Amino acid sequence: MTQDHIIQKLKNRYHLLQSLIANLKHGFPARELKVIAVTGTDGKTTTTSMIYHVLKEAGLKVGYISTIEAKIADETLDTGLHVTTPDPWDVPYYLDKMRRKGITHVVLESTSSGLQQNRLFGIKFDAATITNIKTDHLDYHGTWENYAAAKYLVAKKLKEKGLLVLNGDDKKSAEWLKEKLIEDKLADKIQIQWFRKDMLSSLQEKVDGMSFTFKSVAYQLPVIGSYNQENALAAISICSRYVSEDKIVNALKTLPVPKGRMEVIQKEPYTIIIDFAHTGHALDQALKAVSNIKPSNSNLITVFGCAGRRDRSRRSMGEIAARYSNSIVITAEDPRDESLADINSEIIKYAQKHSALLVTRFKDSEDYQQRKGKYIQDQKNNKSKILMYAFDQEAVNSRFDAIDFACSIARKGDIVFITGKAHEQSLAFGNTEYPWSDHEAVARVIANHESK
Repeated sequence: MTQDHIIQKLKNRYHLLQSLIANLKHGFPARELKVIAVTGTDGKTTTTSMIYHVLKEAGLKVGYISTIEAKIADETLDTGLHVTTPDPWDVPYYLDKMRRKGITHVVLESTSSGLQQNRLFGIKFDAATITNIKTDHLDYHGTWENYAAAKYLVAKKLKEKGLLVLNGDDKKSAEWLKEKLIEDKLADKIQIQWFRKDMLSSLQEKVDGMSFTFKSVAYQLPVIGSYNQENALAAISICSRYVSEDKIVNALKTLPVPKGRMEVIQKEPYTIIIDFAHTGHALDQALKAVSNIKPSNSNLITVFGCAGRRDRSRRSMGEIAARYSNSIVITAEDPRDESLADINSEIIKYAQKHSALLVTRFKDSEDYQQRKGKYIQDQKNNKSKILMYAFDQEAVNSRFDAIDFACSIARKGDIVFITGKAHEQSLAFGNTEYPWSDHEAVARVIANHESK
């Protein structure tokens, strides 16, 4: 259902009523907090985590609400299976709980749908950043312009003299945002800061992290990727409003890597990385980053899929994977009530545009167990072709078998890159959410391989 459908418009009014009632019940808690909004197509959770960590290490009393969890003092709450911005009832509840715990600053990860559907009614932001605006969620928003307008609501919800941090490297959104800010005459009401990666110098990157200089200050972070440079610049710009440069520098050195965000699980004999890239832009940036740290003469093996009942343009990720990978393993990522085999076929067609060769498709676990030996050996002997394998079983086993296969064909020095699920705790087939964890699957695969 698109945002312009009459039923969705009625739902949005209902969400507005829910938010109003919840705020009245909890006394409009955001009025006593400095709320920092983080939105964008990609990078929201990592940027949220960076800002939270810096402010916490600097001694501020800070909480956050992200895709992964809500952190309220010493309490950690699960925020759902496939939700970023919680329901209208929940946001004032979380904020009120934070206020009662003495928290003064809150970092709130905000989705385009959450903003457009009035789930954040009653909140005025002290600061906000838009990490980027790519093409996504058009199944709901209909057009890129509608999607961008929903993200832009964080700017309109800023307090007077609030800070808006924007990404100058995201060309399309940068031009659109500049026009909107002029049109709405916001420049005189809020503070606006732009960042670009060409403002960095002395950039170095390796598997353990990166370092760079920004505005004559040297920073070190235990994360990789050009998109994490953007996330870091957004976080640094936001945090500079609240704490000194030296506190930001010291805090970023000890940044915990968010679960499933370019998370290195194993380094030897081959590297395993779990990530959440599930859009074309995110996958392109992630694979580019991994390629930059990959040893020469080693292989990049990419494991991913595309969600059903979501923006179909995401399936072009097949071509992106083929551009960077030596081997591609296609599997389930919440097919919902679409056929997994049909989704995989679309991904395969895109990958074939970049000369990827489909070797075989496994229909179920029994088929995989019977035939995997031959393909594991053939893959290890491959020197030049981009080989592709698909796992089509309508069950969580399709993803487990895909991870097992990727690790089976990996040689010393290779990188196995598993993306699309990360922190999420379920896989959706039909209308059912089945328990699932990429981390647990990887642990099982490693244990199984070590026992042989």
